[in-house]
Order: sequence, then structure tokens, then C-alpha cells
Amino acid sequence: AILFLLFDLEIALLLPLPWAMQLQTPTTTLTWASILILLLTLGLVYEWNQGGLEWAE
Repeated sequence: AILFLLFDLEIALLLPLPWAMQLQTPTTTLTWASILILLLTLGLVYEWNQGGLEWAE
């Protein structure tokens, strides 16, 4: 359930990305979006290594 909330939050944070790309300097937007995706990927790898994605043992 926690993973669903995290990735649902990711979608909510990345939705304004196309609008923000129309700004004068989209570099900052791309930087923050990349950092967000990197952090979520690291969290997914951590959960995977801890066995949090196993449904049954």
C-alpha cells in the first residue's frame, strides 16, 4: 500500500511537467523532475532488496 501511495504521489508531482517545460529556463524543472525520479527509483530498489515486493513466501 505504501508503494502505491509513493507512485501515486509521483504522478501528482510530475503532472505539471509539460506546463513547466514552456518556461524560459526548463533546466531547473528537468533537474527537479530527474531528482524525484531518481529518489523513487532508489526507493523501489531498496524495497525490492528488502523483500517488500514479495506477495507470498
